Amino acid sequence: MINIFIIDDHPVVIDGLRKIFADGKDKIKVSGSANSAKEALPKLKRSHAKVVLLDLIMPEISGIEFCAVIKTKFPDKKVIVLTGDLNPTLLQNAWNNHADSILIKTCGKQELVKTINAVLNGQSIVGEGVPGFLNNKPVVTENIRNITASEKRVLSLLAKNNRRDDVAKMIGISRSAVNFHCRNLFIKFKTKKMLAVIEQAREENLIV
Repeated sequence: MINIFIIDDHPVVIDGLRKIFADGKDKIKVSGSANSAKEALPKLKRSHAKVVLLDLIMPEISGIEFCAVIKTKFPDKKVIVLTGDLNPTLLQNAWNNHADSILIKTCGKQELVKTINAVLNGQSIVGEGVPGFLNNKPVVTENIRNITASEKRVLSLLAKNNRRDDVAKMIGISRSAVNFHCRNLFIKFKTKKMLAVIEQAREENLIV
C-alpha cells in the first residue's frame, strides 16, 4: 500500500481525493492531510507517507516555498504539485524547488495513479494540460542554499535589527510564519544563531 499525504487549503479537494482512493483498489491510501504548510509540518514529521500531493496557492506560506522545505527536511518524500493555477512562472518556481511532478487538479484518477507510481520509481512528470514552463525565467533566483524569496525578505529585515514581531507586521504575516522561516534558515545555514545566519548570508551576497 502506498501512503500519500495531501496539503490543500480547500477541504473539498482533500475529501474528494479520500473518496477516490477509499476502496483501496489502486493500493493507494490517504494516510494524512493538512490545510496549510504550518499544519502540515508537524504531521509530516510523524507521517510514513512517501508521496505528498501539494497545492501551490495557500495562505501565509505558498506551496512553492513549502515544496523546498519538504525536499530539505524529508528528502525521501516525493512531491506532486496538484494545482489549479497554471501561471508558468509559478510552475517554473515549483519545479526549481525540486517538485517531482506537476499535475492540474482536473486530471483524471488514472493519470494521478500513474504519476504516483512513476515518481516513486524516480521519474519526473509534467502532466497532461500543464502549459509549457521549462523555458520560463524564474522569479526566485536559485542559490547554493535554496533560500526562498520570503526567507530572504525576512532575513533582510532581521539583518536591519528589526524584531520578529516587527518583521511580521512589516510583511503582513503572522509571527508564527516568521518563526517558520527562521527555523528553515537555521537548517539551511546549519546554525541556531540568527547573527551567524546574517553574517554568512552577507558573505554569500544573499543580503546587503
